[in-house]
Amino acid sequence: MPVIKKWAARSFLALIILLVFLGSGSVAGEELSEHGNPFTWVRIGQVKVQAEVVKTPDKIFRGLGYRKDLPEGRGMLFVMPETAFQIFCMRGMEFPLDILWLAPGKVVGLEKNVSPEYQGDLASPVPVNYVLEVPGGFSVKYGIKVGDRVSW
Repeated sequence: MPVIKKWAARSFLALIILLVFLGSGSVAGEELSEHGNPFTWVRIGQVKVQAEVVKTPDKIFRGLGYRKDLPEGRGMLFVMPETAFQIFCMRGMEFPLDILWLAPGKVVGLEKNVSPEYQGDLASPVPVNYVLEVPGGFSVKYGIKVGDRVSW
């Protein structure tokens, strides 16, 4: 009987370790941002951006608001719940952004160098379900334009 108890205790410990590992976000090498969002690489034309992916209503609502900056080469990819005209604003922003409205495979609209002081709404020109925010000036610096190919 003691052998069975020892085996059960080891099995239980192994199960706990496995559950902690699976819950840590480290499954299959998934890398998380300092804000707890998974990363993906987005390619726009020949340019690659390491983008945080946000999908939940609270993460989409907060976006990049209340952050001090967005490092060069980084962005945020919003995966919207449905394809629709998307409305964004600069609530809580502390730095300028370029907003790329994305349809599967291509850029369908651009908002360039939007100031954090901008008080209006920014609407996609057509229904989309993906939006990429990058540091202000990105589109001009890399020659990004409507129609450019996008993949991730």
